[in-house]
Amino acid sequence: MVIVGAGFGGLACARKLAGRTGIDVTIIDRHPYQVFAPLLYQLATGGLPEDDLAYSVRAAVPGATFRRGEVVRIDREARRLRLADGTVIPWDDLVLAVGSTGTTFGTPGVAEHALQMKSIQEARAIRRQLLQTYEDVELGRRPREALKVVVVGGGPTGVEISGAVAELQRAMRREFPEFYRSASVTLVEAGPRLLPSFSEKSSDHAREQLEDLGVTVKLGTAVDRMYPDDVHLSSGEVLTAGTIVWAAGVAAPKEWEGLGPTDRSNRLQVSPTLQLGDGIWVIGDMASVPGPGGRPLPMVASVAMQQGRYVARAIVREQAGQPLTPFAYKDKGQMATIGRRRAVVETPRGLKLRGTLAWLAWLGLHVFYLAGGRQRLSVIADWFWNYVAWGIGPRRTVID
Repeated sequence: MVIVGAGFGGLACARKLAGRTGIDVTIIDRHPYQVFAPLLYQLATGGLPEDDLAYSVRAAVPGATFRRGEVVRIDREARRLRLADGTVIPWDDLVLAVGSTGTTFGTPGVAEHALQMKSIQEARAIRRQLLQTYEDVELGRRPREALKVVVVGGGPTGVEISGAVAELQRAMRREFPEFYRSASVTLVEAGPRLLPSFSEKSSDHAREQLEDLGVTVKLGTAVDRMYPDDVHLSSGEVLTAGTIVWAAGVAAPKEWEGLGPTDRSNRLQVSPTLQLGDGIWVIGDMASVPGPGGRPLPMVASVAMQQGRYVARAIVREQAGQPLTPFAYKDKGQMATIGRRRAVVETPRGLKLRGTLAWLAWLGLHVFYLAGGRQRLSVIADWFWNYVAWGIGPRRTVID
């Protein structure tokens, strides 16, 4: 079998199947590493080095074959796929788990002037711009207004990056005391509140904590258009910004639309058993699967991992001639961090945590899901160092 995509879903599926008698697993990805996407915002703000977030695919799934490449064509009838370098790979079962990409919703200027955060390279670009701007302002290359940051999107990613940037700006006061009053963070959300999938109390708490960190939160206003140094809002207000981070939404890559019907986020509409037919399975951010109330399941890691493990079991059952049962998602809750000792956690059973306890729970869960033991130790060490010596170390590293 062949798995396209080495994200959370693809690796969860591969781990379940690798080493089983009669099943040869091949993983294809354009990168030789898995990115721990939930912590990309910490790379973007200098809290963690990129080595902590990237783990070798070959090491993650012993017993599987890894092939680095990009799929450019799928032949459903012949059950073969072609890579960009011309390599043709046959498959009996094909699992598509390529994840998602940022979407601009067609807003003018976003693609040209905003930074997104879906990859190591994009997070690195944000970090470089945030930190290099201080150097440029000190040398007179840019005005002090360039230290203003605008984040668009009030979901978990937008909340987390806004809080982290605010804490970064506080830390930079030590080294650039003459400029810190010029630095600011503004978070723009088109909806009526932050973290719309959370309860109103958790949303209000997140807003209060961000404002306590100095973040200006603007709700109920959308972005009309962007230019290199300013953001135009639907309210008519114009925000000056030296750095613009777009965290307003994600969608499945458009190049897979030809495989079948899609929803408005380009996700392929699959059967209850996550199949498209012809031995093709779709999981993670690529799959449009109805959840409670008929709305598609969220594009989050927990959904992808559960779907990956489900498909692995389903393939084994098919080979044994056993019937398949529909995929059922088990909601284990949601969490978002706002800053040090600032977070919100909610579970389906009604447990709600805020503040230090929520932050510790967030830390523990993310360390648990990191792929390797070395990564876990390194992340814990970096977090401890950042906590006791905030603003020193990786936080000040600028990559040219």
